[in-house]
Amino acid sequence: MHLDICTTQQCAITAAGIINSLDTQVDPCEDFYQFACGGFIAKNEIPAGESFISNSFKIYEQNSRLIREISDVSLGKAPKPEVGDAAAAGNLKKLHDLFSSCMDETALLKAGRKPLADEVQKILDSLPDNPSGVDKTALSKTMALMQKSGMGDFVTLFVNPDSANPQQNALNMIEGGLGLPEKEVYQSRAVLALYQGIIAQMFQIVLGDEDVGNRTEPLMLTDIKQEWLDAAKIVVDFETLLASIGTDIADLRNPLMSVNPRTLEELSVITPSVDWPLFVNEVLPASVQYNRPIVVSGIPYQTKLEAILNQTSTKAFQYYFSWIVIKEFGPYLADPYNQPLTTLASILTGSSPVKIDRWKRCVEVVNDNLGDIAGHYFVQQAFKNDSRESFTAIIESLRSNYAATLRALDWLDKTTRDAALKKLNAIAEIVGWSTALPDVASSKSLEEFYMNYTVVPDNFFANMLQGSTFLDEQMFLQLDKPVNRGSLLDSPQTVDAFYSPYTNQILFPAGMLQDPYYHVDNPDYANMGIMGVIAAHEFTHGFDSQGRNYDETGRLRNWWTNSTEQVFAEKGQCFVNQYGNFTVDGPGGKPLNVNGLLTLNENIADNGGLKLSFRMWLDRFKSDPSSGKYKNFKLPGLEKYTPEQLFFISYGRLWCQKETPESVQLNILGDTHAPAKWRINGPAQNLPDFANVFKCKAGTPMNPAKRCDLW
Repeated sequence: MHLDICTTQQCAITAAGIINSLDTQVDPCEDFYQFACGGFIAKNEIPAGESFISNSFKIYEQNSRLIREISDVSLGKAPKPEVGDAAAAGNLKKLHDLFSSCMDETALLKAGRKPLADEVQKILDSLPDNPSGVDKTALSKTMALMQKSGMGDFVTLFVNPDSANPQQNALNMIEGGLGLPEKEVYQSRAVLALYQGIIAQMFQIVLGDEDVGNRTEPLMLTDIKQEWLDAAKIVVDFETLLASIGTDIADLRNPLMSVNPRTLEELSVITPSVDWPLFVNEVLPASVQYNRPIVVSGIPYQTKLEAILNQTSTKAFQYYFSWIVIKEFGPYLADPYNQPLTTLASILTGSSPVKIDRWKRCVEVVNDNLGDIAGHYFVQQAFKNDSRESFTAIIESLRSNYAATLRALDWLDKTTRDAALKKLNAIAEIVGWSTALPDVASSKSLEEFYMNYTVVPDNFFANMLQGSTFLDEQMFLQLDKPVNRGSLLDSPQTVDAFYSPYTNQILFPAGMLQDPYYHVDNPDYANMGIMGVIAAHEFTHGFDSQGRNYDETGRLRNWWTNSTEQVFAEKGQCFVNQYGNFTVDGPGGKPLNVNGLLTLNENIADNGGLKLSFRMWLDRFKSDPSSGKYKNFKLPGLEKYTPEQLFFISYGRLWCQKETPESVQLNILGDTHAPAKWRINGPAQNLPDFANVFKCKAGTPMNPAKRCDLW
């Protein structure tokens, strides 16, 4: 078979990226991750202030630079509205005013700590100290005040499609309220001591006598008044109690355990310390009437929570709520007023404690608050040509191949197979941007959606407070509306992809479909080895341990027979055991075991995604040996590799990552994805095609005797 060598600029870029990523001194049959990513790890340093670097991070930075150009008028590259387009003019002014207010550090310093101190005072006024005990009404109203400002506490309300009736939205309540990343972190005395000191510093900075903006020396723990040291201990003690009753993440992701509809009356029996009808009534917009059950994430948590609330004083609640406000809105003050928060994040993640370029923070602000307005212009500039159409065609080819796979599986009986095929055919895709609420392609739709978000050019803190309130209100307004099936769930510039079991949709923002992950002029094996795998991964989520509990409409319903359910459980347990034996190096080189149960759903999707995408690509390749249709041409400098090998090499680039040990440790505790090494090696080990392509001898690490296989 003779394939031409591609000499275009795009092929040269892709080839150079692959060559720089490889470590050819490593045998791919011994450690494919090191072979595919060793060069990347050696040649890339973790950026200052960050805890990792990966190809997805590089795409994020690339996207961020474009969002900056769109948002920052001072650069001279910002888009201008067409003459007479009032909607676009208003949208752009809002966007540019938000960005400029964020960039104005002089105004931030002048404002000082007062905006945040005022917000804390609102909480204190809402829940005055009461010597005779906690006032239930005041506590419930304060919780509502927090929620309406976009902040959760020991519970958080949100809106999601109703698992019993997926055409309508339901009010959900999830546990939370922790200031540290995971509940297991509260078991570390060293971390708690650090955390307590940070809280005390922030209390003194925001509420103390001295304005630290005038200090020439950093604030030390020895400078902290006893009042704030005591307050910090109270907060940490309260959060530690919450952590001790928290539900495991794996259980929170299991709908059979985390979908517990309860009426307000039933909640009032379980956790009577809160006036639940008052709380919900205060949170919801006046126009929204809601009298259906609330979907509660964990009944055991709610039951145990009552004992904690019962023994908590008003003063403790005051400190706890104040800390949440400080933690959430502290980052929107000038740097001298939030330095302890930056220190905490850097220590927890192992990142270097340096000042991040201000524009990067402001791009995050834009993405979080006006992401779809910025995304309107991002799509115009970064998602051109036929990217949307060509990727949608890949999705449909994968769907056809998935259907063939389901028909060939001997462990599925006819009843379950028919239901699975029905669900697969019903999976809808959104590629690029949201088409409803708002329609990102329409300036008028964007104007209507953001109409009630007022942005002023000279008050950044007020913009952030209003943005948080606005977004929360928009969410709760959905309770009176049908489920929005045109939403991407995030802005177009997001570097991620999603499956929603509640709507049975796969979602691919334009920000993910960027080079090197996807380019219409890349070889088919490169596109299929990365975005083909991602698309197949998202399809497979519809049939993982979580997704399989939902039917083709998004209803929580068991469509499995007992026999297929039992086989599924056995096959799933194989992955739990396999990944549970994989280790990575944490702080001090200490080996940390992957949590096979926590990562099960993602591991099922990773394995199914690689298998499905490779076999679909191979079918295309065999059907077009001269590369006339699918462009499987060779790349300069990589001629010695076959297209089959380059498919897997491209796949390896997907998860190349360099990470601090501290970040690795945090992700082991709370990330539902396996570490990068095992996202690559695990599925490759389990796929016989990989061993065949690289001619790995039986018994080598990448060609083991025992494999796990599901889809």
